[in-house]
Amino acid sequence: MRSMRSMRSMRSMAVVHRGETTIGPVASDGRTITLVARTTAVHIGGDARGAWRVRSRPLLVEVLDENGQRHVVHIRDVEHALIAAVAIGGLASTCALRALREGRTRKRRASR
Repeated sequence: MRSMRSMRSMRSMAVVHRGETTIGPVASDGRTITLVARTTAVHIGGDARGAWRVRSRPLLVEVLDENGQRHVVHIRDVEHALIAAVAIGGLASTCALRALREGRTRKRRASR
């Protein structure tokens, strides 16, 4: 029999579900357009009191033209790159402002 501690940790593990969801098809000007998204759902907690975190990101757009040819346009997810750029920019500006402030403080002390 397992100890109570290991049972508690097993109950609180997260469960991840991944899948693709589609919207459409939508017909317009002889074309059929289908939107496809990648959906990730994380269930945190061991029972019905647990929480779900659902994230859905665009994956691709599928177009079937009037000649029956299928075209797929993949969508790049740039969210993580943008968040990293904002964080790096914030850190760089903080370091620059601290360096400027420290330089001014040294000048004031030297002139006294």
